[in-house]
Amino acid sequence: MTEHRRPAPPNEPAKRATPRGPAQHAPVRHGDNSLRVYDVLRQRIATRQYAPGERLTEAEIAAEFSISRTPVRQALHRLAVEGLIEVKNGVGIRVTEVDDAELRDIYELRMALATLMGRLSPRPLSESDLAELQALKHRLQEMLRAEAEPEVGEYADICDRFYARLNNVVGNAFLRQFQDQLYNQTDRYWYGWMAKADIRREVEYFYYEVEESLRALAVNDFDALGMIRRNHISMMLTRAESYRRLR
Repeated sequence: MTEHRRPAPPNEPAKRATPRGPAQHAPVRHGDNSLRVYDVLRQRIATRQYAPGERLTEAEIAAEFSISRTPVRQALHRLAVEGLIEVKNGVGIRVTEVDDAELRDIYELRMALATLMGRLSPRPLSESDLAELQALKHRLQEMLRAEAEPEVGEYADICDRFYARLNNVVGNAFLRQFQDQLYNQTDRYWYGWMAKADIRREVEYFYYEVEESLRALAVNDFDALGMIRRNHISMMLTRAESYRRLR
């Protein structure tokens, strides 16, 4: 299903951010605190722990992380720039909502941008990136062969790790930033639809995308890679619309 997050470090697997309590955090610089708060809040929005329309407060977030309000404000500003929250004087902080028409427009933009990943300064992936993608493909195979139903949480984690590595192909910083913002906008709605989805079938579709992407990457055919991404977003949107109609 879904695409990328922040760039994966060259020699480390990208991981889905996990909300943690303040006792598990050692004191760090404000910049690091801000990034940590941003990652956790973004993940909570993506997984609908913070539902669209929910209100947040600086004071409660600062108390949870045992930090001052300054890094919290910085994290909230970044989330607001990405359109995940809105901050209004006299009203407070609210998780944004996207209606069906806007959501479809965002997906259309994502499809258009996906085709550009092979045209705007693409770059080959490192051996480390390719090894991680192969490992994720094998894990998806194991999930499909197992008798137990795949878990949405693990599936979502694999999606994040795959797209973090895949997006290392994108050499244009503006394209990558815009793709990330649009992905973050749609990810939270996708996560809600998964409650109605056939998870095994979604894992199977994703396995096909990973496999096709690896074939394109094996010969550095970045145009093909972009089209693979675009086509799978389109098919995902079609399936999501059917899930949305379910009550």
